[in-house]
Amino acid sequence: MVAWLGTDAYGLDRPPDLRLLVPAVAAWLAALGALAVAPGTAWVCGAGAGLAALGLLLAARPPLESLALTTVAALACAATVAGVTGVHVHRVAHSAAREVSEHPSTVEFAAVVAADPRQRAGTPRPGRAEWVVRASTTWVRTGEGVRASRAPVVVLASGREWSGLLPGQPFRARGTFLGAEDDPLTAALVLVRGPPERVGAPSRTQALAGRVRERLREAAAVLPAPERGLLPALIVGDVSGLDPRTSEDFRATGMTHLLTVSGANLAILTGFVLAAARLLRAPPWCSVVGGAAMIWLFVLVCRPEPSVVRAAFMGSVGLLALATGRAPAALGALCATVVGVLFVSPGLAASFGFALSVLATAGILLLVPPWTREWSHRLPLPAAEALAVTVAAQVAVSPVLVLLSGELPWVAVPANVLAAPVVAVVTVTGSGVAALAAVWPEAAAVAVRLPGWGATWIAAVAQAGARVPYGALPWRSDVAGGVFLAAVLAVLVFTHGRPRRVFAAVVVAALVLYLAARCVPGGWPPPGWALVACDVGQGSAFVLSVGPGAAVVADTGEDPEAVDGCLERLGVREVPLLILSHDHADHVDGAPGVLRHRAVAAALAPPGFGEGATGRLLAEAGVELLEARRGQRLRVGPWLLRVLWPETGFTGAVNDGSVVVRADGVALSVLLTGDIEEEAQRRLLGGPDADLLAVTVLAVPHHGAGTQEPAFLEATAPVVSVTSVGADNPYGHPAPFTWTLLERVARVNLRTDRDGDVAVLDGGGSGPGTAVVRGPE
Repeated sequence: MVAWLGTDAYGLDRPPDLRLLVPAVAAWLAALGALAVAPGTAWVCGAGAGLAALGLLLAARPPLESLALTTVAALACAATVAGVTGVHVHRVAHSAAREVSEHPSTVEFAAVVAADPRQRAGTPRPGRAEWVVRASTTWVRTGEGVRASRAPVVVLASGREWSGLLPGQPFRARGTFLGAEDDPLTAALVLVRGPPERVGAPSRTQALAGRVRERLREAAAVLPAPERGLLPALIVGDVSGLDPRTSEDFRATGMTHLLTVSGANLAILTGFVLAAARLLRAPPWCSVVGGAAMIWLFVLVCRPEPSVVRAAFMGSVGLLALATGRAPAALGALCATVVGVLFVSPGLAASFGFALSVLATAGILLLVPPWTREWSHRLPLPAAEALAVTVAAQVAVSPVLVLLSGELPWVAVPANVLAAPVVAVVTVTGSGVAALAAVWPEAAAVAVRLPGWGATWIAAVAQAGARVPYGALPWRSDVAGGVFLAAVLAVLVFTHGRPRRVFAAVVVAALVLYLAARCVPGGWPPPGWALVACDVGQGSAFVLSVGPGAAVVADTGEDPEAVDGCLERLGVREVPLLILSHDHADHVDGAPGVLRHRAVAAALAPPGFGEGATGRLLAEAGVELLEARRGQRLRVGPWLLRVLWPETGFTGAVNDGSVVVRADGVALSVLLTGDIEEEAQRRLLGGPDADLLAVTVLAVPHHGAGTQEPAFLEATAPVVSVTSVGADNPYGHPAPFTWTLLERVARVNLRTDRDGDVAVLDGGGSGPGTAVVRGPE
């Protein structure tokens, strides 16, 4: 039954065994509680639970003996996990690394890499760490000399030398130790400048795993984009070559689990090995050895991610049942897995990845059998199984997913149903290619075409799903939102007959009304909008309408999600011109959000912009880069764009080198100013374009900072001023001095931190300069 679930489906056709459910929940809650309190408190509570378990065991008598034994097991598991967690937290809290972090200073240390270096998201910036490396210190050199310190740390570093480190490799470095207040099992964050020193050789097994991953990347390089980066992610969880736009498509369609080597991959491969053994009529011990070897190799090559640990432990329990001749009980194995994993690594209790893996598996084990039986009356059995698996997993994980994303992606169900059968094929064939690449790279470069076709289909499903309007419903991202969603889903799942139909009708009606409110006229954007200032936090992003579905975008803010959301609300699918005022993160790092599913023809930027990270990103996306020159004129739709600044050869500060553009529409004029400050403002006042400064709408320079020339603001004489600024920003923007000036020179003064997205209409019957605000999120 449900062959593509592999060993996770063992015992799926038997009634669920709930005897270990209470001990598993108790162990999980005990771990979470112990992580939130001091080690001494955890030990005291653990001792209390242990004594209670012993007393209840001695007092247990029929007819409540069964209930008493279940309670004893729960208390014993909770006591053990609390004690183990306390030991872990105590060791970290009293390590030399933690002590150094309490008085931050730069010290020398030695450590061993614990996981593959992960590249930080976002645009690389000078002084911003590029790599996140989880490691375990072995010693730290303090003022008292070298002190032994075996404690987990997170190293933040830059440089290509960090990217090739493998788990198990020792290294030395000098770094500043900072406290990791939110994680009791991490001793410190270590900021390192420079490359790692005295890097030791990895173990033979880790070198083998690294070679397999590298050879798979090389084999996949013959595939077109995005398959060349997607296939290693699907097979071994290697996302180093994955296009950020593809990653976002998978996130939007609820398919991210495919990129992180979920436990399902291991279950599929282990199930394939056991099925092959049965087909060859191999004795049981061969099946067990083959399954165990597959688990070991998979964990080695794909790394012990939380979901992989869950699947490996659960698969091992299944192999043990096979070796002893006992019938496997899937839900019992899952509960035993939770208890066993938390005994060894209690920190996983706070891991969203581990929680999602356990919940998805539990949902499948509990809900798939009855749903498949019911739905197979109307659908072919394979289709009923695929739909039941996808819906069951989505229902189980949704209350946790909303805590992470603040949205409920309904499009995830059809997307995962379409992808699931192909995922199983890609997993098996792609793993074969990875093994072949390690010994015969040339043959692997040919064989990779087969899983590559599957990767093409999966990428197409993700891309199509990401473009579905309103594919995800906004939801509260706090505990109350998660609990409410869990309650709604529980009623839908566990009620029957008329009550379920009535409740489902109410839910559907609420969703229809919500979608209608989002789609009917009178919402956002207002009819006749010409300019919108997007609320992108502490940054700038302005949009000039050039027709249905098309707009000029001026700056992008720092967060790709924020500017993408603004453009989605405006229905913008084509950007004939992207104006980037200057290469500061809060103005250009959101560029990937503009590029997402949009055709961007050209970008206007200051001289030398193409040499930076965003310039290279635009070049890779095929966007023509235009160098801004004073006096330049561009006609885009109804807008005449004139570049007023910078002058040729300007060598001042980056802010003062911002591209300044005057945009003239049918009944509206706009001055886009970037981050220019006093020097540039004075030179504009005294320059040949001073008579072009007066406009209908002023995009206030530098988020309303105090670095303004009063005469410049007065010369703009705007009807509306818009200050793009983040709420409670640490810079004090807009400055009281600047806001006072604006209140004197403009009729209407708006700011995105208070007003949210701001739209200025094109005139019509309301006259030029009429503004409408959406309100803050």
